[in-house]
Amino acid sequence: MADARPRPLPCAARVRHRRDFQAIFATRRACAVGPLVVHAGDNALGHCRIGLAVGRKVGHAPRRNRIKRLLREAFRHVQHDLPSHLDLVVVVSPHEPLTWAAYAQLLVSAATQLTGAGRA
Repeated sequence: MADARPRPLPCAARVRHRRDFQAIFATRRACAVGPLVVHAGDNALGHCRIGLAVGRKVGHAPRRNRIKRLLREAFRHVQHDLPSHLDLVVVVSPHEPLTWAAYAQLLVSAATQLTGAGRA
């Protein structure tokens, strides 16, 4: 029988350090999709990474944690469809939590807009 627990997102797929967040914000490449503002920066790692910025204005801790879990799950499902040279930092605005599939669509849409804007 297969393990029904979700697999965690590996540390290598996450933007974790303050200097990395600052470098991504410094590129000034961003787009707003739904309740998310997605900032992008280039990396030379050969795989896409995600960082999350969910402030207290989004809600109490259980709501913020739920949104972060859903965003990580969405990223885990679509990370291979995203450009491999991007680091994404997702800044969340206050909203009711969506499904992981809705977040996945928003992430793909944002990555498409950001890579198209970077090439123009």
